[in-house]
Amino acid sequence: MIFKPLFSICLLFISAQLSHAQLSSSNLPIISIETDDEEIPDEPKINGTMGIIYDVNGGINSVTDPFNHYNGNIGIETRGNSTQGFDKKTYSLELRTSSNLDTSVNLFDMGSEEDWILHAMVIDKSQVRIPMSFYLAQRMGQYASEWKYVELILNGDYRGIYILVEKIKRDNDRVDIAKLDEDDLAGDSLTGGYILRMDWLDDAQGFESNYNSQGGNPMFYQWYYPKANKIKPQQAAYIQDWMAEFEEALYANDYMNSLGNRYTDYIDLNSFTDFLLINEFSKNSDGYKLSSYVHKDKDSKGGKLVAGPIWDFDQTYGVSLVCSNHIYTGWTYLQNQDCWDLESMPMWWQNMMEDPIFQNRLNCRWTEFRSTFMHTDSVVNWILEDTTYLSQAIQRNFEKWDEFIGESIWIEPQPIPQSYEEEISTMINWITNRLNWMDSNMPGDCANDTDLSVNEMNSEFNVYPNPTYDILYIKCQPNSKIALSDIHGKLLHQFTTQNELSLMRLSHLSSGTYFVQLQNNSFLEVKKISVR
Repeated sequence: MIFKPLFSICLLFISAQLSHAQLSSSNLPIISIETDDEEIPDEPKINGTMGIIYDVNGGINSVTDPFNHYNGNIGIETRGNSTQGFDKKTYSLELRTSSNLDTSVNLFDMGSEEDWILHAMVIDKSQVRIPMSFYLAQRMGQYASEWKYVELILNGDYRGIYILVEKIKRDNDRVDIAKLDEDDLAGDSLTGGYILRMDWLDDAQGFESNYNSQGGNPMFYQWYYPKANKIKPQQAAYIQDWMAEFEEALYANDYMNSLGNRYTDYIDLNSFTDFLLINEFSKNSDGYKLSSYVHKDKDSKGGKLVAGPIWDFDQTYGVSLVCSNHIYTGWTYLQNQDCWDLESMPMWWQNMMEDPIFQNRLNCRWTEFRSTFMHTDSVVNWILEDTTYLSQAIQRNFEKWDEFIGESIWIEPQPIPQSYEEEISTMINWITNRLNWMDSNMPGDCANDTDLSVNEMNSEFNVYPNPTYDILYIKCQPNSKIALSDIHGKLLHQFTTQNELSLMRLSHLSSGTYFVQLQNNSFLEVKKISVR
C-alpha cells in the first residue's frame, strides 16, 4: 500500500538549507543553557545555568524576553548509548539551588522534581515518535512520562527541537509507588515499592532469575529503585523471592506455582497487555529488553507487578532496520526477525501469549483502543496536528542539522526519504499497514475475557489522559459512582457510570489539581488529576 499524501497541506516542506540556523522567536518554549563553554561530559554532571522563556498563554516566545519560567543553576551531563556519537546530544539535568543542592521545581505543570531529560530525538527525523508513544500509553491508562516540546540554545548556539521530559523516578507525580526507606525491613512496608529494569548488562547490578533470557543466559534484573547502593539485604531478598514466585507460575505448564498461585495473581494484567500493544504497534526494536521497566507497590496498595513505564521509543514505526522494524508484519516479542542483544530479553511474553486468559484480555484492550484513540484516523490526525504545531521549529531544526534530511544517519531502510514531508508520509504509510496487520493477527476472543478476581476488577479504575486539557476518560465498572471535587474538597460534579468507559468534559474548569473519586459497594478509590 502506498500512502497518498492527502494531508500534505498540513505538512511542512523543508525549504532551502541554510548553513547556520538562527532562533529569534518561537511558538515553543525556549531553553537557554550556559556552561561557560565547558564541554559537557557523559558523566559526572558539571555545573551550569538554565533559563526558560515561556508564554503560558500560548503566545510567541522571543530570545530577548526575560527568563520567566525558570532561571537558576543546574547540573548537566550527556545521556544515551548509541546516540552519544551524534553532535545533537541528549542531556540529563538536575535542578540546583545557588548552593548547588538539588531542588524540585514544577516545570510546565508536570509536577515538582529535580531530575529531567532534554531528549534530542536525533534518530527520529519526524520528531514525534517518542511523544506519540508516551501519549498513546497515557491514553491506555498507564503512566508514561510527561513532555514539552522546546527549542534549545546551548552556550549561545542554537541546537534545535528537543523535548523536556520527566525522568523515570519513584515520585507521587511519576511512578507513584510507596517510598522504601532504609528501615522498611519487615511487614507491609517491605513489600513495596520497587522498580526493576531490563537493559544493557555492562556493569549491571541486580539479581539473576531462575530462568534464562531469550539469549540463553540467566535473565538478569537490574536495581533501579531503590538504587543498588541503597537497597538493603532484606529488601533485595524479598523482591528476588517474590519475582521467583511469579516466574515459577508463569513458566509452569498450567501457569500455577507450587504455592497454588497463578501468574496472573502477581501482575496488573492490563498493564502487561498494554505494554505489549504499544511495543508491538510501534514494532519497537528495543522493546522488552532495553530501557524496559516493571514496578511493584506495597501489598496494602495492590502489590501487583506493573509493566512500565515505557521509555526508549526512537527506533519505532518503521524508522530502523534493527530487528526488522521497517517491516510492518510480524511480532516483535518473538525477537525472530534479525534481532540481537537478547541477553536482557525475558521470555515472559512468549509464555503469556500462549495463555488464553492473556490473549482474551489483549484482544479486548486492542478492540477498545482501535475504536477510540488508536483508530487509524485518530493516530494520523495526532501526527498531523503535532507536525503542524512544530512546523516553524522543524524548519529551523533541519536548517541547523542539514545533514539529517535525505541522508542515512542510522541503520535505516532504503530508500531514504528526501524531504520532511516524505518522512511523515512514509511513517503514516507504515503505521496504517501495521495497524491493519495487527487487526488481522490479534489473538484471543474478547467475548471470552473473564474477570480474574474482584480485586482485579476493582483495580481497573483508570482516568486518562492525565494531565488533560478538556476531556477525561474514566475506565471502571458500570454502576460506579463518580465524584469530581476540587483541591479543597468542594463537589463539582457527580454521576453513575453506565458503561465501562465514560467521558467527562472539563474545559470549563480552571487549570489546577482535582480529584476523581470512585465508589462501588465497599470499594473506594481516589485519583488525582491535573487540568491544564
